[in-house]
Amino acid sequence: MRLSDLRDAKVKSLDGETLGHVHEVHAEGGRIVAITCGWPGFIERLTARKHGHRISWECVLKVSHKEVIVTPDPPRQKAKRSA
Repeated sequence: MRLSDLRDAKVKSLDGETLGHVHEVHAEGGRIVAITCGWPGFIERLTARKHGHRISWECVLKVSHKEVIVTPDPPRQKAKRSA
């Protein structure tokens, strides 16, 4: 996947609600950590304020051609078992 695949992709929830389009992709250490979408995300992009609709990358379930499907809650990580 390339960042250009995410640019302007439509963001939808699991129930089909459109949340907007991807305006920003946030990365740390070469890994995507979040996306910003919707009108608040667009305003954040223009003004550099931190009031956009930021979605953690852990909440992204599927990325297809110009569409990103997200869940409201990130999946729970399994607790590590000590031996």
